[in-house]
Amino acid sequence: MNNYNSTISNLQRNVAAILKALETLTDSHNLSKDEIKQLRVDFDLAQEQNPFNVNVWLKPSELAGILKVSTSTVTKYRNEGHFKKTSMKEVIRGKRTDFYYHRINAVKDISKIKPIQIAGKKIINSFS
Repeated sequence: MNNYNSTISNLQRNVAAILKALETLTDSHNLSKDEIKQLRVDFDLAQEQNPFNVNVWLKPSELAGILKVSTSTVTKYRNEGHFKKTSMKEVIRGKRTDFYYHRINAVKDISKIKPIQIAGKKIINSFS
């Protein structure tokens, strides 16, 4: 009986140690995830503020010019959900909401539903 009690006691200590290690891993994972999100925000801000970079975010009219469609078609694509969350951002200005589209991601999203011709050179059926 004494051997049984010591085995149970050892198992309980092992389970407690495993739970403690799991809690530590979970905390580390959550901290890493938060740090990555913050780094992404910092990187995007730094990239947007760099005067040597082309503006990453386009107005609907600028995106429409690249896609060779009207601005109402860009709005239609947005309302139909063709753009991923990483492809557009909303800027709320009082009662008005302006939408901006990521220069690369938005074109990739639309290339999945229609071929895109850029600069009259090549038709892109889909981005890789």
